Amino acid sequence: MTTLKKLLLLLFLIPLPLRAHQGPPFPVLVDKKAGPYIASVWTDPDIGTGTFFVVLEGHPVVPGTRVRIAVQPVSGRLPEAVYEAEPQVEGRYLAKVPFDKQEMWRTRVLVDSAQGNGELVTQVEATPDGILGPWGSLVYLIPFLGVGFLWIKAALRRRVPAAQS
Repeated sequence: MTTLKKLLLLLFLIPLPLRAHQGPPFPVLVDKKAGPYIASVWTDPDIGTGTFFVVLEGHPVVPGTRVRIAVQPVSGRLPEAVYEAEPQVEGRYLAKVPFDKQEMWRTRVLVDSAQGNGELVTQVEATPDGILGPWGSLVYLIPFLGVGFLWIKAALRRRVPAAQS
């Protein structure tokens, strides 16, 4: 086996750390006690607007139950800000949280209900939307432009002989 093949095989076998997130929300807390409820928190913390999904289980959710998301940069450069989560369907809440910079954010999920209050604490890293941030759309457009260019070039080559005869 050549050195290049060994190197490529080794590259595929070594687990690489996951830095940025692109795609659907991912779980940050699963089945944790938050007051009278068992809560799971899923997030997609994109720079700009990050989303948090909170699912409450274990007890019926009583009317008036509030879920809030409190965030603050771990560096402490900004004060903590609290955002109200909107109820979606029974026991599910959605919050939109602005993140202004790629960094770690201390996140508190606050649950207030007539049955009791609870709090969950974790950290999330705000990441650019997509791998390349705002330039991603241009980079992803390149293959489509290339195929379009080749298609037009082939169409023009077929036309030229037909026009000469």
